[in-house]
Amino acid sequence: MVVFTLVNSFVNAAGGHLIKSKHRSRSGQQYIVNQRHSRRQVAVNELSIGMFVAELDIPWEESPFLFQGFLLESQEDIQVVQDSCEYVYIDVVEEEWVADHGHAPAAAPRSRTRYVEKQDMAQQLSQANRTYQAAKKQVKQLLASAQMGQALDSQQAQEVVKDCVDRVMGNPNAMLWLTRLKGQDEYTAEHSVNVCLLAISLGRLLDLAPYELENLGMCGLMHDLGKMKVPPEILNKPGPLEPEEFREMARHTVYGKQLLMSRADIYPGAIDVAYSHHERLDGKGYPRGIDSHKISRFTRIVTIVDAYDAMTSDRCYKPGMSSVEALRIINRNLGTQFDADIARTFISMIGLYPPGYLLEMTNGEVGIILSSNPGFQLKPKVIMILDAAKEPQPERILNLAYSPVDDFGQPYQPQNVYRSGCFGINVGDYVHRGLRIKGFEYSLSEPEQA
Repeated sequence: MVVFTLVNSFVNAAGGHLIKSKHRSRSGQQYIVNQRHSRRQVAVNELSIGMFVAELDIPWEESPFLFQGFLLESQEDIQVVQDSCEYVYIDVVEEEWVADHGHAPAAAPRSRTRYVEKQDMAQQLSQANRTYQAAKKQVKQLLASAQMGQALDSQQAQEVVKDCVDRVMGNPNAMLWLTRLKGQDEYTAEHSVNVCLLAISLGRLLDLAPYELENLGMCGLMHDLGKMKVPPEILNKPGPLEPEEFREMARHTVYGKQLLMSRADIYPGAIDVAYSHHERLDGKGYPRGIDSHKISRFTRIVTIVDAYDAMTSDRCYKPGMSSVEALRIINRNLGTQFDADIARTFISMIGLYPPGYLLEMTNGEVGIILSSNPGFQLKPKVIMILDAAKEPQPERILNLAYSPVDDFGQPYQPQNVYRSGCFGINVGDYVHRGLRIKGFEYSLSEPEQA
């Protein structure tokens, strides 16, 4: 049995980052294994498949690479790096094995270095989907408990949020994909999960520690719990609310606070976020109309991602707007409704070509955006699915970072971004049936039972 003991993180003089200590047994001997993340400069002629390139010797925007950080998966990948750089920095894990003799004097430690192994997108997407579905199931249980006046299972919610944090840290693009797969009939549950995931993803870019990301995820997951106390005829009304109906809808913030305060083991910040996520920096929000000095950082984060997911979601009374439109509204309200610095980071995170949206090329072909990264957003990786006549074509991956050309020798150039549903394409259908693409195979479907 391997026992993990987490220790406080620190950065040593060499730039290494101690991530954990473990107790391991080998050949009957007990060892304490200290693991440390670090980066090592490597000449490009020393690269090999399986290494993870974390930094270049040139600015990322001057490189042909899609990701700020990528796995070398083929000799072709290595050749592209060699054509662009003289040296790069590789992520490694340094391990120090110290014999554990109880209280006896410690023997001299032994050291080794191994390269960080990154899981491929196929496995990440499959795991991400399981996490998403588990989170949605947990939210449904929380909503049902709130509606029926039962006790909330906060322990199970914390475990789900921790898994969400792990998945976001492993592959943010995989989780962002899943926030696009929305169903109008399950809006409240999916919205709560999406806000949780978007908040964690944004918190990651704001350099929050893992325990802070878990707390922030809890805030996102439970921010709308109070809606279960709003009458269904108001919550699901297919049209504009009357003034009194809006006042009742606004009370969901108060109901949420009351529900969460009934549990002693709930993270206190989640109570504040549930109560305050419709407040504005200029004091024109609700329910209290407080100004920026009384709005916490976690509330500011959830306010932004809550508004974005709500604006881009289909509702019974209106279709959702495009990602670009929603980002324009957020940008237009910087400093009044939304925290300017946090919102700018969020806009950068989502980017012009967010994963899970449809991308039409200048030649008329259409694909699904697979991935993008802050800092290098103009050349996404795309799954091409429709030809220029908007007819299905054999599915294939295009990495625009490599400047591919079409059958007429013209370079592929992005033209317009569309929401799922345009051109008769439902992104969720593609994902749930499991895409099978040469050179990039993955599925979000659960494997069939034998």
